[in-house]
Amino acid sequence: MRYSIGVDLGTTSLAVAIGDDLGTRAAQLSPVLTEPSVAFCSADGTILTGQAALDAADGDGDETRLVRGFKRRLGDPTPIIVGGVGFAPEALMAAQLRDVVTQITELQGEAPAHVVLTCPAAWGPYRREQFAQIAELSGVAIDEIVTEPVATATSVSRERPLDDGAIVAVFDLGGRTFDATVLRMGAEGLEVLGSPEGVEHLGGDDFDDAVRGLLDQRVGGRISALDAAKPDEAATLAAIDEACTLAKEALSVREETVVRLPLDGADHPITIMRADLERAIRPAVGLAVAALLRTIHSAGIDADAVSTVILAGGSSRIPLVAEEVASIGRPVAATHHPKFTVALGAAERARTIAAQALAGDGEVAPVAAPTFTSSITVPTSAPTAPAAARGPWRPRIHRGYALVAGVAVAALIAGAIVVGAMLGRAGGLDAATPDANAQPQSSEQAGAEPSVPPTLTATAAPVPASAQDETEATVASPVFTGGSSTAGLDWFIQSADPSGAWGLTPLLDGEAIRPNLTLTQSDGGLRAQWTSGGPAQLYAQTLGEPLDLSEIADDDGALVFDVTINAGTAEHLEIATHCGYPCGGSVDMTSVVAGIGQGETVHVIIPVECFTASGLLPEAVDTPFLALGSGDVDMTFREIRWENLAGADPAAVRCGP
Repeated sequence: MRYSIGVDLGTTSLAVAIGDDLGTRAAQLSPVLTEPSVAFCSADGTILTGQAALDAADGDGDETRLVRGFKRRLGDPTPIIVGGVGFAPEALMAAQLRDVVTQITELQGEAPAHVVLTCPAAWGPYRREQFAQIAELSGVAIDEIVTEPVATATSVSRERPLDDGAIVAVFDLGGRTFDATVLRMGAEGLEVLGSPEGVEHLGGDDFDDAVRGLLDQRVGGRISALDAAKPDEAATLAAIDEACTLAKEALSVREETVVRLPLDGADHPITIMRADLERAIRPAVGLAVAALLRTIHSAGIDADAVSTVILAGGSSRIPLVAEEVASIGRPVAATHHPKFTVALGAAERARTIAAQALAGDGEVAPVAAPTFTSSITVPTSAPTAPAAARGPWRPRIHRGYALVAGVAVAALIAGAIVVGAMLGRAGGLDAATPDANAQPQSSEQAGAEPSVPPTLTATAAPVPASAQDETEATVASPVFTGGSSTAGLDWFIQSADPSGAWGLTPLLDGEAIRPNLTLTQSDGGLRAQWTSGGPAQLYAQTLGEPLDLSEIADDDGALVFDVTINAGTAEHLEIATHCGYPCGGSVDMTSVVAGIGQGETVHVIIPVECFTASGLLPEAVDTPFLALGSGDVDMTFREIRWENLAGADPAAVRCGP
């Protein structure tokens, strides 16, 4: 029997569903149906994925050869080093896809007729473009890429059909990520409303950590005292991590469970209550619910307009999650198989594509259940996602760090080429050694987009701003004035944690703290305190539609702000603005701020042409202000705004390559 498949390349697990004349069903990839999202690079360069990767890692002993969570790195120009070899995230995901299609083909006795992939709705165009490269790298023919929440709603609507005009929300809480999306059933199927929102470091792994924290308290910190660098203690930590996961899952169905900790050569039984876990994870679940409410608000509707909130993702099975989501006052619908719901919806779309192909004349042949062809199609003009859902969830590495960025881009392209050339060989992916004499390819040849916009370097005006008469603006777009942010903008800070993973923290209640950067808001302005240890950035981003600054740009406009150096010296400072990263422009302001004395305040004027010359599209600005810095420096930003005429001011900085 001919069949088609839907594939959900998740952050922690991979699921596949089969669609044929009998309907849709989860594919049996393993005893637990799903495959873990991991990759292993052997000493001979072979890349294995899924359970085969875990099995190989168990017998190898070199943890650097095993990598997890690479889906979150998609779009990051820094290559992922696996066993000493640099790979682009899309290359590792392509290996997953290649392997799982091979596995399904062996199980079914023939290759699938059609394949549909899924991706997060919160991804912007850049990450979707990177994701689309998976088809070429894997050698698998992909018929369509659909968004995960639409696939989820489509799967659920097969059992509970949605009325025309019905609005639903999808609350997808997985192993490592969270996504919220609002959808409406229309004449053309399901459409996304407002701005989907994603949190890439919120999920089941955090709940596992909460269990481990509870256990560590019970044993007086003996778990946290274990050293992962020591093989025997690393094995103990691995066993404890597995026990924490099992305990979390047990507490989803029971009020208490017993965890046996393997410490000091003996098992230590410890009882954990569901109430203990709920107290520990309630703040994290609250963040997800708050993101859901922001997504609903971005659609221009009240929560009352949502007919149902659909729970998806394995972590949504935790009872507290349903309770907290229900607190917004809307009915909650849990899927029967949360880990497979997305794949089932994609398989339904693949099944429809197969039926249309058989019909030949464009009509859909009869199938066992209703299908929603247009409801699955990703629109060409997808809604703009907010800061918490798009580029800011990965490091925006700028050319100011030329060595880091240059090596990263080169390695990413090389990794994609090497892996792409080896895909399709039996027995895994072989890592080839690049030809030392080969000429570098252009971005177009290599199939890679430039990772960052070019950066211009600013120099101070010939005379101080204080000695000039400021140009009076007639058109202005405020960003942060009078001690408060403009409505429609949210502020975030971003930096790498000690493990090297970049994360994001929103400015809430006037404060945001991350490694290397603290941002505080007051009537006196935005005070940014950088500390040595690596680059960090702060930025404002639109909640909904992008800003149109074309009128300001066309009339000698500029970004203007006041900056005070409270203490210290910046090793590096860039001011940037984006129009859907990597679209944007960046200006190196290091030499300009170096000339500002401690306690001195300077009025800074950066002409729009400094940003447009490096790639900014003024009509589609989603990040009107971004400051990327490093070093030990304390500075305050005030009266940030875009103004027309200001670019012609004699006090404006000069920009050049």
